[in-house]
Amino acid sequence: MYRKINQKELSEHIQNLNEDGYTYIENYLDSTLASTVNSKIDNIFAKLDENHATEPPKGYQNIIKNDPILQNAFLHSRDILDLCTTGDHLKIYSHFLNDPNYGLIPKDEINFTLSQCNLRKGATSLPIHYDIRLQIQTEKTWSMQGILALDTRARKNGGLKVIPGSHKLELPPSEYDQLPDEVFVDLNQGDLVIFNSSLFHATTGVEEGMLPTWGLLLTYRSWWCKPQFDIHSMIDEDLMNSLTETQKTLFGHYSQPSSDPNGSASARSGY
Repeated sequence: MYRKINQKELSEHIQNLNEDGYTYIENYLDSTLASTVNSKIDNIFAKLDENHATEPPKGYQNIIKNDPILQNAFLHSRDILDLCTTGDHLKIYSHFLNDPNYGLIPKDEINFTLSQCNLRKGATSLPIHYDIRLQIQTEKTWSMQGILALDTRARKNGGLKVIPGSHKLELPPSEYDQLPDEVFVDLNQGDLVIFNSSLFHATTGVEEGMLPTWGLLLTYRSWWCKPQFDIHSMIDEDLMNSLTETQKTLFGHYSQPSSDPNGSASARSGY
């Protein structure tokens, strides 16, 4: 579904992530296809039962509780499933999230997992924050995120802003009296921004006369990290059997701890 990312681009994105904590891939998803997916999402959301409600985040992010949100969006559309489980952007994530000692999956294949896949129209601004519970002063990480813009998503309608290099700071944002200047990450339709979950970031509000747009919000984590959802249990057997090995890996099929009292003590398996 996506365009290819060549080796030069791949190296540049990895360097950006090391130095700045974020990078973005321009024109990653063809705008015509992005428009088609965007329309499908509008239809899906419109058809949901009027009593449908997504439980809001806890803590300070509770302020987005009234924004249109569709959790685990891959359950509603095969297109969305493919958007979060295929594509060369996975090669970028694998540089940071793959376990080099996994051993049970070929080394040139991914072994990390999808932790979250939701859709949100960012009508409400979020203050500067990070999305990780343990900060380490290094570019190394076990959790990374992404936002795929299904329509223009910029500083005037709920766009992302970041503090470059803040993924290497020691303390959470609230502990600093003054922070470096923020940088707006203006995304055109089909662009994908990737960032370290330790990066200090925020979202803008929606100015008068502007409309919020759908963004596909992705979180990927190393296989041994606790996911935000038990995605594996949401996938029925028929769907799981239809997936590639890479997709199964992303959905946690090979990193499930045993529920059998006499099962293996290893929480990982492979192919």
